[in-house]
Amino acid sequence: MRKEEAILLAEKVASGTATDAEMMQYNRLFSAFQQQGDWDEQVLGNKQQLEEVIRQRLQPVLRRRRSGKIVYRYRWAAAAVVALLLGSGYYFLQTQPPPRLQPQAVRFRNDVPAPVGNHAVLTLGNGQQIQLDSAGNGTLAVQGQVQVSKNANGQIVYAGTDTNGSLNTLQLPAGSKPLAVIMADGTKVWMDAGAVLTYPTAFHGGKREVFVSGQAYFEVARNSHQPFIVTSTTNNATIDVLGTTFNVRAFRDGSNMQVTLLSGAVKVNSGNASQLLHPGEQLAVNTKGAMQVTAGADMEQATAWKNGLFYFNGADITAIMSELQRYYDIDVVYQADVKDAFVAKIPRDVPVSRLLNLLEMTNLVHFKIEGRKVTVIK
Repeated sequence: MRKEEAILLAEKVASGTATDAEMMQYNRLFSAFQQQGDWDEQVLGNKQQLEEVIRQRLQPVLRRRRSGKIVYRYRWAAAAVVALLLGSGYYFLQTQPPPRLQPQAVRFRNDVPAPVGNHAVLTLGNGQQIQLDSAGNGTLAVQGQVQVSKNANGQIVYAGTDTNGSLNTLQLPAGSKPLAVIMADGTKVWMDAGAVLTYPTAFHGGKREVFVSGQAYFEVARNSHQPFIVTSTTNNATIDVLGTTFNVRAFRDGSNMQVTLLSGAVKVNSGNASQLLHPGEQLAVNTKGAMQVTAGADMEQATAWKNGLFYFNGADITAIMSELQRYYDIDVVYQADVKDAFVAKIPRDVPVSRLLNLLEMTNLVHFKIEGRKVTVIK
Protein backbone atom coordinates (compact mmCIF):
# COMPACT_ATOMS: atom_id res chain seq x y z
CA MET A 1 0.00 0.00 0.00
CA ARG A 2 1.34 3.41 -0.99
CA LYS A 3 0.89 6.76 0.73
CA GLU A 4 -2.07 8.00 -1.32
CA GLU A 5 -3.79 4.61 -1.01
CA ALA A 6 -3.40 4.78 2.79
CA ILE A 7 -4.96 8.24 2.87
CA LEU A 8 -7.87 7.18 0.66
CA LEU A 9 -8.42 4.08 2.80
CA ALA A 10 -8.60 6.17 5.98
CA GLU A 11 -11.17 8.46 4.34
CA LYS A 12 -13.36 5.49 3.36
CA VAL A 13 -13.26 4.04 6.87
CA ALA A 14 -14.06 7.42 8.44
CA SER A 15 -17.00 8.00 6.08
CA GLY A 16 -18.41 4.48 6.55
CA THR A 17 -18.05 3.45 2.89
CA ALA A 18 -15.23 0.91 3.29
CA THR A 19 -15.81 -2.63 2.06
CA ASP A 20 -14.96 -5.72 4.10
CA ALA A 21 -11.62 -6.08 2.29
CA GLU A 22 -10.82 -2.41 2.89
CA MET A 23 -11.71 -2.77 6.57
CA MET A 24 -9.18 -5.58 6.81
CA GLN A 25 -6.57 -3.41 5.07
CA TYR A 26 -7.32 -0.65 7.56
CA ASN A 27 -6.87 -3.12 10.40
CA ARG A 28 -3.40 -4.03 9.14
CA LEU A 29 -2.45 -0.37 8.62
CA PHE A 30 -3.75 0.41 12.10
CA SER A 31 -1.53 -2.35 13.51
CA ALA A 32 1.49 -1.00 11.63
CA PHE A 33 1.01 2.43 13.24
CA GLN A 34 1.02 0.80 16.68
CA GLN A 35 4.15 -1.30 16.17
CA GLN A 36 7.72 -0.23 16.55
CA GLY A 37 9.66 -1.06 13.39
CA ASP A 38 8.26 -2.80 10.29
CA TRP A 39 7.41 0.60 8.76
CA ASP A 40 8.23 0.85 5.07
CA GLU A 41 9.33 4.46 4.78
CA GLN A 42 10.28 4.12 1.12
CA VAL A 43 6.67 3.26 0.24
CA LEU A 44 4.68 5.16 2.88
CA GLY A 45 7.05 7.98 3.68
CA ASN A 46 7.67 9.40 7.13
CA LYS A 47 5.20 7.97 9.66
CA GLN A 48 4.57 11.23 11.54
CA GLN A 49 4.10 13.17 8.31
CA LEU A 50 1.62 10.58 7.04
CA GLU A 51 -0.31 10.80 10.33
CA GLU A 52 -0.52 14.57 9.97
CA VAL A 53 -1.67 14.40 6.34
CA ILE A 54 -4.37 11.85 7.17
CA ARG A 55 -5.48 13.91 10.17
CA GLN A 56 -5.93 16.97 7.98
CA ARG A 57 -7.80 15.03 5.30
CA LEU A 58 -10.11 13.45 7.91
CA GLN A 59 -11.16 16.63 9.67
CA PRO A 60 -14.04 17.48 7.25
CA VAL A 61 -15.29 13.89 7.47
CA LEU A 62 -15.12 13.84 11.26
CA ARG A 63 -16.89 17.20 11.50
CA ARG A 64 -19.75 15.87 9.34
CA ARG A 65 -19.74 12.71 11.44
CA ARG A 66 -20.17 14.65 14.68
CA SER A 67 -23.03 16.64 13.13
CA GLY A 68 -24.85 13.39 12.39
CA LYS A 69 -24.74 13.57 8.59
CA ILE A 70 -23.00 10.27 8.00
CA VAL A 71 -24.83 6.96 8.03
CA TYR A 72 -22.55 4.03 8.89
CA ARG A 73 -22.83 0.62 7.40
CA TYR A 74 -20.61 -2.31 8.36
CA ARG A 75 -20.70 -5.41 6.19
CA TRP A 76 -18.83 -8.37 7.61
CA ALA A 77 -17.33 -11.30 5.78
CA ALA A 78 -17.76 -14.59 7.62
CA ALA A 79 -14.15 -14.68 8.79
CA ALA A 80 -13.67 -10.94 9.28
CA VAL A 81 -11.93 -9.95 12.50
CA VAL A 82 -11.96 -6.18 12.87
CA ALA A 83 -11.75 -3.82 15.82
CA LEU A 84 -12.90 -0.32 15.01
CA LEU A 85 -13.55 2.63 17.26
CA LEU A 86 -17.02 4.18 17.06
CA GLY A 87 -18.17 7.46 18.52
CA SER A 88 -15.04 9.29 19.66
CA GLY A 89 -13.88 11.18 16.59
CA TYR A 90 -10.49 9.44 16.51
CA TYR A 91 -9.24 6.40 14.67
CA PHE A 92 -5.59 5.47 14.87
CA LEU A 93 -4.62 9.16 14.93
CA GLN A 94 -4.59 10.39 18.50
CA THR A 95 -3.66 13.90 19.56
CA GLN A 96 -2.60 12.77 23.03
CA PRO A 97 0.66 10.89 23.62
CA PRO A 98 0.26 7.15 24.10
CA PRO A 99 0.15 5.91 27.71
CA ARG A 100 3.30 4.59 29.30
CA LEU A 101 2.63 0.90 29.58
CA GLN A 102 4.56 -2.27 29.98
CA PRO A 103 4.87 -4.24 26.73
CA GLN A 104 1.83 -6.32 25.89
CA ALA A 105 3.89 -9.51 26.15
CA VAL A 106 4.45 -8.68 29.82
CA ARG A 107 0.89 -7.57 30.56
CA PHE A 108 -0.62 -10.64 28.82
CA ARG A 109 1.82 -13.29 30.01
CA ASN A 110 -0.81 -14.82 32.34
CA ASP A 111 -3.32 -15.59 29.61
CA VAL A 112 -6.72 -17.24 30.20
CA PRO A 113 -7.64 -20.00 27.70
CA ALA A 114 -11.10 -20.52 26.25
CA PRO A 115 -13.32 -23.05 28.08
CA VAL A 116 -12.82 -26.65 26.98
CA GLY A 117 -15.95 -28.08 28.65
CA ASN A 118 -19.37 -26.94 29.80
CA HIS A 119 -19.07 -27.84 33.53
CA ALA A 120 -22.87 -28.10 33.65
CA VAL A 121 -24.71 -29.48 36.68
CA LEU A 122 -28.02 -31.33 36.21
CA THR A 123 -30.24 -31.47 39.29
CA LEU A 124 -32.88 -34.20 39.11
CA GLY A 125 -36.33 -34.13 40.69
CA ASN A 126 -35.10 -36.07 43.73
CA GLY A 127 -32.28 -33.60 44.37
CA GLN A 128 -29.51 -35.78 42.93
CA GLN A 129 -26.87 -33.77 41.04
CA ILE A 130 -24.94 -34.99 37.99
CA GLN A 131 -21.71 -33.31 36.82
CA LEU A 132 -22.19 -33.54 33.08
CA ASP A 133 -18.63 -32.90 31.90
CA SER A 134 -17.44 -35.94 33.82
CA ALA A 135 -20.43 -38.12 32.91
CA GLY A 136 -20.03 -40.51 30.01
CA ASN A 137 -22.36 -40.77 27.01
CA GLY A 138 -25.51 -42.84 27.34
CA THR A 139 -28.18 -43.00 30.03
CA LEU A 140 -27.73 -40.55 32.90
CA ALA A 141 -30.95 -41.20 34.83
CA VAL A 142 -34.46 -42.59 34.60
CA GLN A 143 -37.22 -40.49 36.18
CA GLY A 144 -40.60 -42.17 36.10
CA GLN A 145 -41.12 -43.14 32.46
CA VAL A 146 -38.62 -40.59 31.15
CA GLN A 147 -35.03 -41.45 30.27
CA VAL A 148 -32.31 -38.78 30.42
CA SER A 149 -29.23 -39.41 28.31
CA LYS A 150 -26.16 -37.68 26.95
CA ASN A 151 -25.59 -38.20 23.22
CA ALA A 152 -22.35 -38.25 21.23
CA ASN A 153 -22.60 -34.48 20.62
CA GLY A 154 -22.75 -33.78 24.34
CA GLN A 155 -26.45 -32.83 24.20
CA ILE A 156 -28.81 -33.78 27.02
CA VAL A 157 -31.83 -35.67 25.65
CA TYR A 158 -35.15 -36.48 27.35
CA ALA A 159 -37.30 -39.30 25.92
CA GLY A 160 -40.58 -40.76 27.12
CA THR A 161 -43.90 -39.64 28.59
CA ASP A 162 -44.94 -39.30 32.20
CA THR A 163 -48.12 -37.80 33.67
CA ASN A 164 -46.22 -37.10 36.89
CA GLY A 165 -43.18 -35.37 35.46
CA SER A 166 -40.78 -33.84 37.97
CA LEU A 167 -38.77 -30.61 37.62
CA ASN A 168 -35.12 -30.72 36.57
CA THR A 169 -32.66 -27.83 36.67
CA LEU A 170 -29.69 -27.43 34.35
CA GLN A 171 -27.09 -24.90 35.46
CA LEU A 172 -24.21 -23.74 33.29
CA PRO A 173 -21.64 -21.86 35.39
CA ALA A 174 -19.24 -19.14 34.25
CA GLY A 175 -16.29 -20.47 32.28
CA SER A 176 -18.43 -22.95 30.31
CA LYS A 177 -18.98 -23.73 26.66
CA PRO A 178 -22.62 -23.61 25.50
CA LEU A 179 -24.78 -26.70 26.03
CA ALA A 180 -27.94 -27.95 24.29
CA VAL A 181 -30.83 -29.85 25.86
CA ILE A 182 -33.61 -31.62 23.90
CA MET A 183 -36.82 -31.82 25.93
CA ALA A 184 -39.35 -34.63 25.85
CA ASP A 185 -41.61 -32.70 23.41
CA GLY A 186 -38.75 -32.16 20.93
CA THR A 187 -38.07 -28.53 21.92
CA LYS A 188 -34.36 -27.76 21.74
CA VAL A 189 -32.67 -25.17 23.96
CA TRP A 190 -29.09 -23.94 23.76
CA MET A 191 -27.70 -22.42 26.97
CA ASP A 192 -24.83 -19.97 27.31
CA ALA A 193 -22.36 -19.65 30.19
CA GLY A 194 -24.10 -18.35 33.30
CA ALA A 195 -27.55 -19.64 32.29
CA VAL A 196 -29.97 -21.65 34.45
CA LEU A 197 -32.93 -23.57 32.99
CA THR A 198 -35.68 -25.32 35.01
CA TYR A 199 -38.17 -27.56 33.17
CA PRO A 200 -40.31 -30.67 33.66
CA THR A 201 -39.06 -34.06 32.56
CA ALA A 202 -42.27 -34.37 30.50
CA PHE A 203 -45.00 -31.89 29.69
CA HIS A 204 -48.61 -32.56 30.62
CA GLY A 205 -51.71 -30.44 31.14
CA GLY A 206 -52.72 -27.41 29.12
CA LYS A 207 -49.31 -25.71 28.82
CA ARG A 208 -45.57 -26.30 28.61
CA GLU A 209 -43.70 -23.97 30.97
CA VAL A 210 -39.97 -23.56 31.61
CA PHE A 211 -37.98 -21.05 33.68
CA VAL A 212 -34.76 -19.39 32.57
CA SER A 213 -32.16 -16.87 33.61
CA GLY A 214 -29.13 -15.87 31.57
CA GLN A 215 -28.98 -16.40 27.81
CA ALA A 216 -30.71 -19.18 25.90
CA TYR A 217 -31.80 -19.91 22.34
CA PHE A 218 -35.07 -21.78 21.84
CA GLU A 219 -36.34 -23.91 18.97
CA VAL A 220 -39.84 -24.69 20.22
CA ALA A 221 -41.69 -27.73 18.90
CA ARG A 222 -45.11 -26.67 17.60
CA ASN A 223 -48.15 -27.87 19.55
CA SER A 224 -51.21 -25.61 19.24
CA HIS A 225 -53.00 -27.57 21.99
CA GLN A 226 -50.21 -27.00 24.50
CA PRO A 227 -48.70 -23.47 24.32
CA PHE A 228 -45.08 -23.06 25.38
CA ILE A 229 -44.32 -20.43 28.05
CA VAL A 230 -40.86 -19.18 29.01
CA THR A 231 -40.68 -17.32 32.32
CA SER A 232 -37.65 -15.20 33.09
CA THR A 233 -36.68 -15.67 36.73
CA THR A 234 -34.68 -12.45 36.44
CA ASN A 235 -37.72 -10.15 36.16
CA ASN A 236 -40.76 -12.49 36.01
CA ALA A 237 -41.52 -11.52 32.41
CA THR A 238 -43.14 -14.30 30.37
CA ILE A 239 -42.91 -15.25 26.70
CA ASP A 240 -45.89 -17.00 25.09
CA VAL A 241 -44.92 -19.28 22.20
CA LEU A 242 -46.50 -21.83 19.86
CA GLY A 243 -43.66 -22.95 17.59
CA THR A 244 -40.80 -20.62 16.80
CA THR A 245 -37.11 -19.78 17.23
CA PHE A 246 -35.94 -16.94 19.44
CA ASN A 247 -33.11 -15.82 21.69
CA VAL A 248 -33.58 -14.70 25.31
CA ARG A 249 -30.99 -12.67 27.19
CA ALA A 250 -31.86 -11.99 30.84
CA PHE A 251 -28.83 -11.80 33.12
CA ARG A 252 -28.92 -10.58 36.71
CA ASP A 253 -26.49 -7.73 36.06
CA GLY A 254 -28.96 -4.86 35.78
CA SER A 255 -28.95 -4.88 31.97
CA ASN A 256 -32.14 -4.97 29.91
CA MET A 257 -33.79 -8.27 29.15
CA GLN A 258 -33.74 -8.88 25.39
CA VAL A 259 -35.93 -11.15 23.28
CA THR A 260 -34.89 -11.52 19.63
CA LEU A 261 -37.30 -13.33 17.30
CA LEU A 262 -35.94 -15.23 14.29
CA SER A 263 -39.08 -17.04 13.12
CA GLY A 264 -42.70 -17.52 14.14
CA ALA A 265 -44.31 -15.19 16.67
CA VAL A 266 -44.07 -14.61 20.42
CA LYS A 267 -45.81 -12.35 22.91
CA VAL A 268 -43.79 -10.93 25.78
CA ASN A 269 -45.61 -9.99 28.99
CA SER A 270 -44.11 -7.82 31.73
CA GLY A 271 -46.28 -6.36 34.48
CA ASN A 272 -49.37 -4.89 32.85
CA ALA A 273 -47.74 -4.52 29.43
CA SER A 274 -47.48 -6.99 26.57
CA GLN A 275 -45.92 -6.88 23.12
CA LEU A 276 -46.28 -9.14 20.09
CA LEU A 277 -43.04 -9.68 18.16
CA HIS A 278 -42.59 -10.50 14.49
CA PRO A 279 -39.50 -12.11 12.86
CA GLY A 280 -36.53 -9.75 12.75
CA GLU A 281 -37.67 -7.75 15.78
CA GLN A 282 -35.94 -7.41 19.14
CA LEU A 283 -37.65 -6.36 22.36
CA ALA A 284 -35.82 -4.79 25.30
CA VAL A 285 -37.43 -4.80 28.75
CA ASN A 286 -35.78 -2.56 31.33
CA THR A 287 -35.69 -3.10 35.08
CA LYS A 288 -38.96 -1.15 35.48
CA GLY A 289 -40.79 -3.30 32.93
CA ALA A 290 -40.86 -0.70 30.15
CA MET A 291 -40.64 -2.19 26.64
CA GLN A 292 -38.96 -1.01 23.46
CA VAL A 293 -39.10 -2.80 20.09
CA THR A 294 -36.36 -2.58 17.46
CA ALA A 295 -37.29 -3.61 13.92
CA GLY A 296 -34.61 -5.04 11.65
CA ALA A 297 -32.49 -6.20 14.59
CA ASP A 298 -29.05 -7.73 13.99
CA MET A 299 -29.86 -11.45 14.04
CA GLU A 300 -26.21 -12.44 13.63
CA GLN A 301 -25.20 -10.44 16.66
CA ALA A 302 -28.02 -11.83 18.80
CA THR A 303 -27.11 -15.46 18.05
CA ALA A 304 -23.34 -15.15 17.60
CA TRP A 305 -22.67 -16.86 20.95
CA LYS A 306 -24.54 -19.98 19.79
CA ASN A 307 -22.46 -20.06 16.61
CA GLY A 308 -19.13 -19.81 18.43
CA LEU A 309 -18.48 -16.08 18.00
CA PHE A 310 -18.02 -12.94 20.02
CA TYR A 311 -19.70 -10.16 18.07
CA PHE A 312 -19.84 -6.65 19.51
CA ASN A 313 -21.35 -3.93 17.35
CA GLY A 314 -21.01 -0.58 19.11
CA ALA A 315 -20.76 -2.10 22.61
CA ASP A 316 -19.13 -0.20 25.47
CA ILE A 317 -16.28 -1.68 27.46
CA THR A 318 -18.52 -2.61 30.42
CA ALA A 319 -20.81 -4.72 28.23
CA ILE A 320 -17.84 -6.39 26.56
CA MET A 321 -16.11 -7.21 29.83
CA SER A 322 -19.35 -8.60 31.32
CA GLU A 323 -19.51 -11.04 28.41
CA LEU A 324 -15.88 -12.06 28.86
CA GLN A 325 -16.36 -12.38 32.61
CA ARG A 326 -19.07 -15.01 32.16
CA TYR A 327 -17.41 -16.91 29.36
CA TYR A 328 -13.84 -17.03 30.66
CA ASP A 329 -14.76 -17.02 34.38
CA ILE A 330 -12.55 -14.02 35.09
CA ASP A 331 -12.72 -11.12 37.54
CA VAL A 332 -12.68 -7.65 36.00
CA VAL A 333 -11.20 -4.59 37.72
CA TYR A 334 -11.58 -1.09 36.28
CA GLN A 335 -8.77 1.43 36.68
CA ALA A 336 -10.06 3.59 33.81
CA ASP A 337 -13.41 4.98 32.73
CA VAL A 338 -13.63 4.19 29.02
CA LYS A 339 -16.60 5.90 27.34
CA ASP A 340 -15.99 4.76 23.75
CA ALA A 341 -17.88 2.08 21.85
CA PHE A 342 -16.22 -0.75 19.94
CA VAL A 343 -16.87 -3.23 17.17
CA ALA A 344 -15.18 -6.62 17.32
CA LYS A 345 -15.84 -10.03 15.83
CA ILE A 346 -13.73 -13.05 16.75
CA PRO A 347 -14.18 -16.79 17.41
CA ARG A 348 -14.90 -17.84 20.97
CA ASP A 349 -12.33 -20.64 20.97
CA VAL A 350 -9.37 -18.28 21.46
CA PRO A 351 -7.67 -17.19 24.70
CA VAL A 352 -8.93 -13.94 26.20
CA SER A 353 -5.77 -12.10 25.10
CA ARG A 354 -6.80 -12.36 21.43
CA LEU A 355 -9.92 -10.27 21.96
CA LEU A 356 -8.18 -7.87 24.34
CA ASN A 357 -5.49 -7.36 21.71
CA LEU A 358 -8.15 -6.35 19.16
CA LEU A 359 -9.54 -3.77 21.57
CA GLU A 360 -6.05 -2.46 22.35
CA MET A 361 -5.49 -1.79 18.66
CA THR A 362 -7.76 1.26 19.00
CA ASN A 363 -5.24 2.68 21.50
CA LEU A 364 -8.19 3.80 23.62
CA VAL A 365 -8.08 1.05 26.21
CA HIS A 366 -5.48 -1.38 27.52
CA PHE A 367 -5.51 -4.39 29.79
CA LYS A 368 -3.43 -6.40 32.22
CA ILE A 369 -3.97 -10.11 32.91
CA GLU A 370 -3.00 -11.43 36.35
CA GLY A 371 -4.16 -14.98 36.96
CA ARG A 372 -7.92 -14.84 36.40
CA LYS A 373 -8.08 -11.10 37.02
CA VAL A 374 -8.22 -8.71 34.06
CA THR A 375 -7.62 -5.03 34.78
CA VAL A 376 -8.96 -2.34 32.42
CA ILE A 377 -6.45 0.49 32.11
CA LYS A 378 -6.23 3.52 29.85
